[in-house]
Amino acid sequence: MTLQAISAIVLDFEAAALRAVANGGSVSDVEAARDDADDKLREMKPGADADLLDAIFAAALEIGTKADMAIQAARK
Repeated sequence: MTLQAISAIVLDFEAAALRAVANGGSVSDVEAARDDADDKLREMKPGADADLLDAIFAAALEIGTKADMAIQAARK
């Protein structure tokens, strides 16, 4: 797996979260998108070198932060 794969996971999550909020603000849809992205990142961890692990953890933090913002927006 590469940094491009990690970027794709983040972009897929962002698209799903934005769709969920734009289509009525479903918190469960945002949570499902976050969980799916987290699962994909976890699959990348075995065998990853230090640089890739850094990128995986940074992506997980970014997804978590954006999920929190999307959930707040969905609750309004």
